[in-house]
Amino acid sequence: MNDERLNPENLLNNDSFINWVLRKEDSFVWNEFLRANPDKQALIERARQVVLELHEAEKNLPAALDEDQVWSRIESSMKDEETSSMRTGKSRAGFYWLKKAGSLVAAIGVILGAWNYYYGQKRITYKELITHAEVENKLLEKVNTGETPMQISLGDGSVVTLGKNSKLSYPPNFQKQKREVYLSGEAFFNVARDASKPFYVYANETVTKVLGTSFEIKAFENSKSVTVDVRTGRVSVYKQSGIQSMDPEVTGLVLLPNQKVTFDRDEQSLKKNLVDTPLPIANLPAEYKKKFEDVQATDVLKEMEKIYGVRIIYDHELLSKCIVSTSLRSESLYDNLDVLCKTIGGTYKEIDAQIVIESKGCAGE
Repeated sequence: MNDERLNPENLLNNDSFINWVLRKEDSFVWNEFLRANPDKQALIERARQVVLELHEAEKNLPAALDEDQVWSRIESSMKDEETSSMRTGKSRAGFYWLKKAGSLVAAIGVILGAWNYYYGQKRITYKELITHAEVENKLLEKVNTGETPMQISLGDGSVVTLGKNSKLSYPPNFQKQKREVYLSGEAFFNVARDASKPFYVYANETVTKVLGTSFEIKAFENSKSVTVDVRTGRVSVYKQSGIQSMDPEVTGLVLLPNQKVTFDRDEQSLKKNLVDTPLPIANLPAEYKKKFEDVQATDVLKEMEKIYGVRIIYDHELLSKCIVSTSLRSESLYDNLDVLCKTIGGTYKEIDAQIVIESKGCAGE
C-alpha cells in the first residue's frame, strides 16, 4: 500500500478499506498497515467513522439524503477530535484537509461526493479506476493504437487480446488472493484457471469475476452500455459498489457459455441474453455434420442443447411424436433451429437466455 498517497478521499474510494470497516475483510492487510504506520491511526479512524456514517445513512434509502443531518453528525465527531488534539498538542491528522477547505459547504461537497460515487448515477471512468487501484499497487498499462488486435500475456498465464482504441492496466505481479485488471474498450480474455485466485476485470461500472474461462468485454468510456459475452466456462458479472453491507456479487448475474450480459449505464441495470451468434461450445470441425434419420424431434433438440450449452424448453410429449430426418452443422444455433422448426411447424424465441419452442405438432400430422 502506498502510504504517501494515503488521504481520506482515497480511503473513501478504497474497496479494501471499506470491506475491512464493514465486513472485516482484509483485516491482516490493514492491521499490518496500522502496526507499521502508527502515525496514520487518526487518519484511518476518521475515515472509518465517515464510512460508518454513510453506511448508516444507506439504511434510510430510498428516502432523500439530508445533507445537514449527515454533516452535523460528522462535524460533531470532528469537533470532539479537535478538542482532544488541542489537549494533546497534536494536529487533526485525519481531517485537517477539511478545515483547510475554507467552509462547511466545501466539506459537505467532499462527503457527498464520496456518497455520489457509490450511490448516484455517476459513471465511473477508467482514469478513476486506475487512480483508486494505484493506491495499493503500481500498474502497467497497454494501449492499442493500431489497426489490429494486440495480444498481452499476463504473469499468471492468462492471455488478453486487446481491441483497437482500447486500454488495459494490470499489476506486474498479481496479489496472493486475487487477480485484478482494468479495461477501457474491447478485449477478449482467455484466463488461466486458478481456483484459489479469482480473476477480476473492472470495466466502467461493472466487475466480471471468473476462475478460468474465455469471454469478451466491450466497455468503451463513452458507450451507453457494457457487454460481457461468454465463450467458455462460467462468469459472474455485477455492478461495482462501495459502502454497503451486502456482497455486491449476489445482486449480479451468472453467465454460462453462449450467454451475455448488458449493463445499461443510465438505468444501472443488468440484462441477460444469448449472444448474437451462439456457436458450438465444443471444438467441432468446420465441415462437421451430424445426420438424423427418422428420429424423434426431441432427440435433435437434446443434441442441440449438448452442442451449444443452451437450455431449450419445449413440450416433450408433443414433440416426441414428431419423427424427423435432418442434420446439424457447426454453425449458429439459430441456423439449425430455423431448419428444425420448419420441419415441425414451430417457432422459437429467446427468454432469459433460454430458447422456448412453440409448436402445435409436426407439419402435415
